[in-house]
Amino acid sequence: MDDIAYPPLRLQAISSVQISSENALSRVDHFLSDFQARSTPSKGSDTSITAQLQKMSKALKEECIRQSKS
Repeated sequence: MDDIAYPPLRLQAISSVQISSENALSRVDHFLSDFQARSTPSKGSDTSITAQLQKMSKALKEECIRQSKS
């Protein structure tokens, strides 16, 4: 018999606080390293999540460089 597929949880923000690009970069990089440490190829981890986080990290780094030059 097939396993029952459960939809992913829906998260909804109830509040937000603005943070700097440097702070966001630090948080994303920390989460990414922690996520990669917990994800192993044997678990069949979803590499699209890692790729998207790496793209976001790169974009934040570029933004921080642009801001420091201004």
